[in-house]
Amino acid sequence: MRKIIGITAIFFVSIFCTSTASAGSFHGQWRSGTTVQGLNAYWTLNVDIVESVVTLSIVLFDTDSSIVFISEFIPANHWEIENNTLVIWVGNSFMAEGKFTLHISSDGEILDGNLGPIEEGEITPLNFSRLSDSPEKGVFTMNGNPFLSYEERIQLLRDFPDFATDGEIISFTYDLNRRDLYADLIERFNLDSVTAGYSDVELMIVLLNWVCDNFLHNGGSGMPHERNAFAIIDYLDNNPSGGNCRILAILLAEVLRLYGVEAKHITVHPKEPDGFVHVVTHAYSRRLNQWIMLDPTFRLVLKDSEGRFLDLPTLRTIFANGDEVFPNENAGRNNQEFHMESWRTFMAEHMFYFSSGTNFTFGSEDGRDGNTWNMLAPIGFENEFVTTYCFVTTHCANAFWATPQ
Repeated sequence: MRKIIGITAIFFVSIFCTSTASAGSFHGQWRSGTTVQGLNAYWTLNVDIVESVVTLSIVLFDTDSSIVFISEFIPANHWEIENNTLVIWVGNSFMAEGKFTLHISSDGEILDGNLGPIEEGEITPLNFSRLSDSPEKGVFTMNGNPFLSYEERIQLLRDFPDFATDGEIISFTYDLNRRDLYADLIERFNLDSVTAGYSDVELMIVLLNWVCDNFLHNGGSGMPHERNAFAIIDYLDNNPSGGNCRILAILLAEVLRLYGVEAKHITVHPKEPDGFVHVVTHAYSRRLNQWIMLDPTFRLVLKDSEGRFLDLPTLRTIFANGDEVFPNENAGRNNQEFHMESWRTFMAEHMFYFSSGTNFTFGSEDGRDGNTWNMLAPIGFENEFVTTYCFVTTHCANAFWATPQ
């Protein structure tokens, strides 16, 4: 089963009925076929007017008809009917946003319309056919794994709190100050002026803001094959709705290294082997002698109650302990308001284990061109994830979070 990075499951669903249709006309189970990122996809919509429950399921198939991803019974956060319009919200504000607009046929057997983003972007025609007058019920799952609550996610962190302190050294490398490779980028964005007078933590924040000021996040986007700054920016120029968390984190890490800061993208994983992942940037402060987490999806940098910047391992411990964290004032995805509780719920799922490459150079990507992909797992956890890339697993936190040499 191939892992898809960056596809996430939030949908804003708007279903319009004819003036003569009643709410009960939507009651039942519906099916539609389409494509998602070049893959065949089947949507199943269950509308239970009697019990006031609406869910969506999606199955993605590869070209050989093998199942790539499946998420079943994604629950609506809220839905309402007004003026013959059924509006459904599913998911939360930081995932890839979509909008279904569907019209019911006069015989009540077809929902015809399209799938599109909340903001600008591609519109996909959709045609739902009624499968049954009786909606199906089930448990929210992703790739067969039951969806866990925030409290259950936190308990997992408490159940697997420990990492080893001794282990084989990982020889991470960081290619810094390569102005020869980035002259066109520096000139196009006037980066020397943007960064003038800043260093260390202040430089990190300036470049975090530069990424977020110039490029949007779209969790449902694809990715360019090449992962260097030029290829990523070219992709974003041609896809103004934005890029996913991975390419934004890679881009931020690369421009930080351009200006002398050891930085890399880190993938944060849920316990489930095929769950959704998130990607952030880790940058090393020589002044503070610590790593700092920067999240360009949310223009986010965090501090603890004592005003100290936070790295990923400390954040995992804080989550497990239930302690507070404090965001920067201008945090927020795509210049929207930042909601700490929503973000905390999201990240609680993704802080179980971590992975990253070994060598961070121009266009480096985990698992490619001999760039070994390392995984840090808590003691007692053996990862079941099967991938075309090669993980080297360690339980040693000191090796994985090593100070740059």
